[in-house]
Amino acid sequence: MNDLARRRDAAAAIAIEAAVLAARLRSEGGGVASLKGAQDFITEADGATERFIRSRLEQDFPGEAILGEEMGGAVDGTGPLWVLDPIDGTSNFARGGDRWCVSIGLVIGNRAVAGAIARHAPAEIFAAAEGFGATLNGAPIQAAPTTDIGRAIIECGWSLRLPIAVFHRMAADVTALGGGVRTGGSGALGLVESAAGRLDAYLERHINSWDAAAAIVIAREAGCWTNGFDSGDWLARGNPIGVGAPALAAQLAALLEA
Repeated sequence: MNDLARRRDAAAAIAIEAAVLAARLRSEGGGVASLKGAQDFITEADGATERFIRSRLEQDFPGEAILGEEMGGAVDGTGPLWVLDPIDGTSNFARGGDRWCVSIGLVIGNRAVAGAIARHAPAEIFAAAEGFGATLNGAPIQAAPTTDIGRAIIECGWSLRLPIAVFHRMAADVTALGGGVRTGGSGALGLVESAAGRLDAYLERHINSWDAAAAIVIAREAGCWTNGFDSGDWLARGNPIGVGAPALAAQLAALLEA
């Protein structure tokens, strides 16, 4: 088996276990949220789940660098670097919702090259490695064939790292073209649901590396149009991100850059 495929499979197995762990911790009271910043939530389960993922990666890939949302770490992606978000969609998680996931990506040469994203309910595992395609529960997935943006459903992500007017403008621009706007509280899920054709695109003017390191690989391998998210100082600073139906590439790029 190719090394990237082996690493993808390891990430998928760990992500599935981590999602089960997070759900159990929530049921035991570990889902009570506190604030790291404005609309930036954390629970006890976030930390415990990240520690679990780190321990598993250290066992399977000793000595390799790890960057996690809650515990930080290396931002040099020259050699193998695991980039993880133990619970993406913490605000949903803390309120008992199911729109959250575990994300584990692999970066080599400053480029995201493999990763997996696991949901607990419904039980789903999205996975990809560069050159091997993208899958959902083991079956191949691909971007939507949509050619008319007036028929498109586009998720617009937001955060308070940028002025809220930036999000409002993007949403207004999408609707002005006839597109439908969604926002679901988990960037990672919005990205991979675009990869699976459930959405036609996901756009966000700024997202952190741990939210999207796995998802950008899955989107590329599913045939999505993608912007240059994993470029420059993206590991430390994040970047704008856009993925979507390839036939809508020019319009999506314009929406992201407006």
